[in-house]
Amino acid sequence: MNDRLLTFLNKYKYHFLVWSIYTVYELTLVVIATGKSTTLDVFIFYNTFNISLFYIHVIVLKHTLDDPDNTLKLRLLFLILIELVLYISLKKICEVLLYEAMDYEDSANLLEEMVKRLYRPVYFIGYGTGYYFLMRSWRQTQLLEKMEQQHFKNLIQQKEIKNELILTQNTFLKSQINPEFLINTLDYLYQETHETAPKAAENIASLSAIMQYALSEETLTGFVKLEKEVELIENFLLLHQARQVNRAQLKLVYTQEALATSFIPLVLMTLTENILKHGKLNDPDKPAEIRITCKNSILRIETANQRSSTSNFSSHGIGLKNIKDRLSMTYGETASFDYYLDSKGYFYTAIEIRSAIGDYT
Repeated sequence: MNDRLLTFLNKYKYHFLVWSIYTVYELTLVVIATGKSTTLDVFIFYNTFNISLFYIHVIVLKHTLDDPDNTLKLRLLFLILIELVLYISLKKICEVLLYEAMDYEDSANLLEEMVKRLYRPVYFIGYGTGYYFLMRSWRQTQLLEKMEQQHFKNLIQQKEIKNELILTQNTFLKSQINPEFLINTLDYLYQETHETAPKAAENIASLSAIMQYALSEETLTGFVKLEKEVELIENFLLLHQARQVNRAQLKLVYTQEALATSFIPLVLMTLTENILKHGKLNDPDKPAEIRITCKNSILRIETANQRSSTSNFSSHGIGLKNIKDRLSMTYGETASFDYYLDSKGYFYTAIEIRSAIGDYT
């Protein structure tokens, strides 16, 4: 029993504090205004009615205004009238029963009597209304803050889940082979061939550089300098050219500012593979092009190539969709990726990253 009482007092301690302060305030006003002090039992008697009306009115507002049923809201005025009638009636009855010896002056003026009887209940109904809307506003503010916090938590969790998925996929792919064994083997082949077959050794060195980069921890962090990506593409093109009878006509154009920019790995590789697979690259006068620029913190990666007559436009989709998803996941609305085939048979792609991060020193 004592625990329940302590819990109740602790829960509503601020209510008791405020009413105590208000009681002292009203007693002081009575003394100042009339020069007389009232007895404690009379003050408790009247304040019990007033404070009870305050909380009853708050409950009435809660069950009418908070209810989604609009018909209850229409009954609010009727319920307030009931509150006033019950307050005045019960108070009058209790006054007669408890203070029957008191000499009451009956006012000859009915209006004056009604004002006297209605002043205090209307006063505390006003307090109750203000308290209800204050608490309602506070609850709505708390709810909005919780919703915003939950929204941010969900965004962070989604981001973490996606990042963990990417890291898991990369780690899984990396674990399928022994990187050290592979790199050492390529290094051995390079040493064995660089004197007898220098061209083959050069290709082995390019392949080794590609594998070291693809299997490095750097590509697992989420961002790399574009300089590393360009080196990867140059090595990749070197290997590709070695396998072809005719040299593929593909230009790689970039600025020094762009090379210092951080970017997600292997996107350039996908674009390059897309060009080599679907492009017409045998015309020196109309070479394919990969252009990388960065100006005013806006990174642009653009490609253009003639479409091969044997290429199906719809087959571009998987790799390009993967790029679009990765850009959206990493950069959100600050990134855009567009691609299209024009009427002359040229296929274009354009990546734009606003507020790109780079080291320009």
